Amino acid sequence: MELGDISLKLKTLSIETGSVFKATMLRSDGVVPKHSGETSRDKYFVVLGKDDDSYLVGVLLINSGINNNLAKIIAPYQHCIYPDEYDFLDGQYRYVNCYDIKRISFKKISEEAEYIGFINDADMQEIIRLAKESPGNRHDILEQFNII
Repeated sequence: MELGDISLKLKTLSIETGSVFKATMLRSDGVVPKHSGETSRDKYFVVLGKDDDSYLVGVLLINSGINNNLAKIIAPYQHCIYPDEYDFLDGQYRYVNCYDIKRISFKKISEEAEYIGFINDADMQEIIRLAKESPGNRHDILEQFNII
């Protein structure tokens, strides 16, 4: 077995609830590029769950702020994570957007994403609670990723 095979296997094993990855995401991933003319955006995300076949992964985006245009709707479903808990935040507070679960293929994460770290149990419990309560997440989507 070659080193690349081992690295891919380890990354595949790390695609679990609470894992944090960074990847270049497209509109087809549900991410709007920051500036006009751009087609992608690098984003951090936390794995919320996988479907039974491990084909699709439900993820929540990590943002540096809350969209002011949508704050009245989505603010109650944001979970702040703190830089003293997570080195990958580079000293900045960030928000896990629990309002809207994004679906990404397991293959995209295993082949293109960079493993960054892991969310602790207390934060994950709160993130899951907010995702369940969010009006933006349909019951069938929560079920698909075994969150119910």
